[in-house]
Amino acid sequence: MSSASNESSWSYGCRGYWYSTSGHGYCYDATNYPGYGYYTSYDCSYEIDTQHYDRLSSDYEGKYDTYECTFSISGTHVSAA
Repeated sequence: MSSASNESSWSYGCRGYWYSTSGHGYCYDATNYPGYGYYTSYDCSYEIDTQHYDRLSSDYEGKYDTYECTFSISGTHVSAA
């Protein structure tokens, strides 16, 4: 069962949020001009952390990345590439 979500701060119109084991990247208004590239970092507990790169279109809105940790997750953070 998943617990209530936590959210990281906004970075160029996008941010990470997470539940007990899953992390997600979400944008409201992607503004990382000119490349619109984002790194989404997943801070898993008791296992190796991971990072994904996604290139989004200008003004993208919605969920764009998901990662499932085996045991638990303590944060998902988005940064501009």
